[in-house]
Amino acid sequence: MHKHVEDSYGIAYNLGCGHKKWENWINVDLHSDISDLKCDLRKLDVESDTADAVAAIHVLEHFYQWEAHALLSEWKRILKPGGKMILELPCLDKIFSYIADAVANSVKIHPFMTTLAIFGDPKHNAEAMCHKWGYFTESLVDLLGEVGMKEIEVCVPRYHFPFRDMRIECKK
Repeated sequence: MHKHVEDSYGIAYNLGCGHKKWENWINVDLHSDISDLKCDLRKLDVESDTADAVAAIHVLEHFYQWEAHALLSEWKRILKPGGKMILELPCLDKIFSYIADAVANSVKIHPFMTTLAIFGDPKHNAEAMCHKWGYFTESLVDLLGEVGMKEIEVCVPRYHFPFRDMRIECKK
């Protein structure tokens, strides 16, 4: 479930790596003991136009909505022209559809499909692990367009729960 399954790139950053260190990627996290680079994802200590890829797997939802444009712009800044940005996160389209179906069919609603996906998991007892915003696919695609990303594609998620989450790949 948490295995690294990304493609290989020349210079690539695993943003918000947590405890998931990816081989052949530069693992970035302010709070992780295994990160290769300790810095705030809002201001990466990386030169502009140097990365072939950045991936943020279940990271964007840990920032407030008002931070998202600047955050995505910062991640875009370090990408080379044509570099790839990969995002995976809970998908509100899927979560709300699941809730509607469960209610319509009088089926028990599971927390991992609802409250845990929306709010984060309280078992960590850490504010950094709380979700601060959620995204519908269209709103995230629009936001990526606003920051200047191109070739925005909605793909099948490779991590966590494909039936609950979304994956978007795009290029600078």
